[in-house]
Amino acid sequence: MTEAFCILIHYHEIALKGKNRSWFERRLIKNIKRQLSGLPFSKVQLNAARIFCFGIDESMWNDYAQRLRKVMGIKHAILMTQVKDDIDTMKSVAAAQLKGLEFSSFRVSARRQYKDFHLSSQEINIMVGQHLQSTYLKPVKLKNADMDVVIELVKGMAYIGHERIYGFGGLPVKTSEQAISMISSGIDSPVSSFEMLKRGVELTYVHFHSAPATSRQSIQNVEEILTVLAGFQIQCRVYMVPLLEIQQKIMADTPNKLWVILFRRAMIKIASMIAEQLAIPALISGESVGQVASQTLSNIRATADAADRPILRPLAGLNKEDIIRIAEKIGTYEISIEPYDDCCSFFVPIHPETKADLEIVRKTEANIDFGKMFTTALKHAEIKTFEHPDYVRKSIDRLEKVSD
Repeated sequence: MTEAFCILIHYHEIALKGKNRSWFERRLIKNIKRQLSGLPFSKVQLNAARIFCFGIDESMWNDYAQRLRKVMGIKHAILMTQVKDDIDTMKSVAAAQLKGLEFSSFRVSARRQYKDFHLSSQEINIMVGQHLQSTYLKPVKLKNADMDVVIELVKGMAYIGHERIYGFGGLPVKTSEQAISMISSGIDSPVSSFEMLKRGVELTYVHFHSAPATSRQSIQNVEEILTVLAGFQIQCRVYMVPLLEIQQKIMADTPNKLWVILFRRAMIKIASMIAEQLAIPALISGESVGQVASQTLSNIRATADAADRPILRPLAGLNKEDIIRIAEKIGTYEISIEPYDDCCSFFVPIHPETKADLEIVRKTEANIDFGKMFTTALKHAEIKTFEHPDYVRKSIDRLEKVSD
């Protein structure tokens, strides 16, 4: 019996696409190859609306699984044994896979891509299930079974496996243009960035800080967060923009109840300047309606007025518990709860405005002589690039080989 190992990947939202589906499939395959760089595989190819990764080392399944979870657009991936489509072979391979494993119930889930095979999916389920039941004396349970043995028949081959990991679904990164994400070291903005990555958007980040009036802890926290987020898009870039001089000007010339709104308008204007330079059509914000004083609908309107392009707010309707759950799932929560001085919250007055009048905000801002402060802040921005650590390792290895 000739066996080979592979990973079978099912995509998510791409299945809903029409005539342009092949373009999304190609982008997903490219992202998978980049994500798996440094791990052994011979090829990644599309076959009957399924993506197969061949030439893998099955002993490194956990490494493959960890990487594939970060590829947007994947529904799930399964470590498979590839054999000829022979029912007796399917039985023996399925039984061998379960040897030594602890489970109290099981089911078999067979799917035929081609209908020339002489048995139906249900007949395969019954025959393989009966063999497993007689071998391990465990009951079949069609709902919520401990073990789900998956069998897929594709073009004369059978693929059998049970080790499945689930992805985040959505669309592959780089299929939905680009956006600038205004990111802090708090809980919300990393999650809003993640939600847009899940929609296929390629992100460039901007972080505003008030050093040296505040510590550089927020910068360090953001760098850790971006190392996590880079895992979902392999590489990302951030603009670290000093905002202190602009903040001091606002605090000196305006009523304190409008400070936070004017700070945020300044951030949006600078983020828009970066977007204009990079020809990026949209901004991303981590605002959740009503969560804090600056995020009432009136205040959101007053800050959004400063933008020259759309501001997307993927967390607008989520409550804090929803956001925290996502942050924990993607690995940013523990970083976000580290102590830090936020460039806005550090200067929040006791009684901030909660229902800003847009015309009053505009007039107040118009009376501030910012001069060239915005362009100066952008000029002094520190630009950093973050990459997936394993992707960097492969690049370094390649350079070392060239130098040798």
